[in-house]
Amino acid sequence: MRRLKKAKSMYVKMVDFKMYGIVLLAVTGFLYLGAVMPIEGKSELGTKILLVASSGFVAVSVLFFSISRAYHKRLLKSEEGAQLLQRNNRKS
Repeated sequence: MRRLKKAKSMYVKMVDFKMYGIVLLAVTGFLYLGAVMPIEGKSELGTKILLVASSGFVAVSVLFFSISRAYHKRLLKSEEGAQLLQRNNRKS
């Protein structure tokens, strides 16, 4: 019973980190568009800030995706986690 709770907790964390990564990628797209679109009155400093923020968000997004992948691998190693992943994949 305790292992199943731990597996469910790991599964929730895996899904959460994947969603965090997706949201950050979406925000990155908007920041990048703001940096490359020609807008009157936009300073060079503002463009650089947007590009640096966009790059930082991509890096954090990659970090979140790798954490999610690590949770996925840990779930696959445990019997309860593998069953949980199979059950949730059938629902999708």
